[in-house]
Amino acid sequence: MTSVHDLARRMAPLAIAAVDPERLVRDELQRLLAAGVRFEAVLAVGKAAAGLARGTRAIFAHSPRRLLIRPHSSPALLDPGWEQTTGGHPLPDRQSAAAGARLQAWLARVDPAHNLLALISGGASACVELPAPDLTLDDLVAAHKVLLGSGLAIDRINAVRKHLSALKGGGALRATRGRVVALLLSDVPGDDPSTVASGLFASDPTWYADALAAVASLPMAPAIRRHLDAGARGEIPETLKPGDPALARVEATVIGSVRTAVAAVAAEARRQGLHTEEGSLGGEAAAAGRELVARGRALAGDRVALVWGGETTVTLSGAAGGPGRGGRNGELALAAAGALRESRLTGGEGAREVVLALATDGEDGATRKAGALVDGGVWEAVRKAGIDPAAALARHDSLPALGAVHGTLLETGPTGTNVGDLALYLRLG
Repeated sequence: MTSVHDLARRMAPLAIAAVDPERLVRDELQRLLAAGVRFEAVLAVGKAAAGLARGTRAIFAHSPRRLLIRPHSSPALLDPGWEQTTGGHPLPDRQSAAAGARLQAWLARVDPAHNLLALISGGASACVELPAPDLTLDDLVAAHKVLLGSGLAIDRINAVRKHLSALKGGGALRATRGRVVALLLSDVPGDDPSTVASGLFASDPTWYADALAAVASLPMAPAIRRHLDAGARGEIPETLKPGDPALARVEATVIGSVRTAVAAVAAEARRQGLHTEEGSLGGEAAAAGRELVARGRALAGDRVALVWGGETTVTLSGAAGGPGRGGRNGELALAAAGALRESRLTGGEGAREVVLALATDGEDGATRKAGALVDGGVWEAVRKAGIDPAAALARHDSLPALGAVHGTLLETGPTGTNVGDLALYLRLG
């Protein structure tokens, strides 16, 4: 009989396979080419850039201009037909700025009569960047650091990013005169094209005033506040807005998202005979972990699955002794372990309920782990290893805590895809 641990471990590669960028692009391109669409230039950008690019390999009989931009740590593409460059992640670096300048120049060469295929995935907000004219790269790096530890939702973070950049918020569209077919692998809640990769080829419904409000309580550098203040006063041109004539040149399609991964996991759970429900993942990671357990336990029956997809936040301000090591999935899992310990359903091999927290890109923050699998015995096992799990959770130090319990951390390496996070509660028996 399959154990609850084994079933949960099988769900991770299943979720990742469901959002394989190569297959998703290949399938969508077959539809487009059957409709008579042809492309003279191809751009692939973000964490899934290599996989997205491979999806074009068997489709194009000719050789359009090709540019690929990915984070340094993401899988590379072994294909000399592509011009390739990399940039920083989660913070932009000098190579990100060089990639941004290259992208702007490359886009300017797209003929107005030509079609550009833009393959876009998450991670592009950092790996390709071009600061607004009155800002420096150092200004942007400092702003990104503050935003990533702020606990703000990704749409509010990207509202700020778009107003600090010459490429985001439709800036890339303004840099080209060609027609754009954008295929998006979404890593953001709601799959809004204006939020994926900070909306390179999309309109931006937010304003400088929104960005200014988002950072009102954050310790932003004076240069950033001056820039946003000037924009709010109308002294700096706004990002591309809905209704702009340039948008008539864009067709955007979301080819995959965390909902695709959630659906695949939920289908397998139902095939295994589990009563299964799906939902959205969000809010503070620790609170989400506890809520997942509570909602899962509220499901009727002995064989149940609760599958959530989305993205949580971790607010670093106020962490006792400064933030530790760990990503949002590790934090969710450690909090869930605390909730699971209060159960008659035991830990270890005898456990009948578990929680899996998975970063679909295989990188939970800066941990090089993909997440964790926990049961009701993990909390006490962490304590027996000499680590106070409650204190570790308070200082956002989930990595060493979970790492002290053999078999708890998940390690996939970079997966080549990126649709956000998946959290799973399973109960068997």
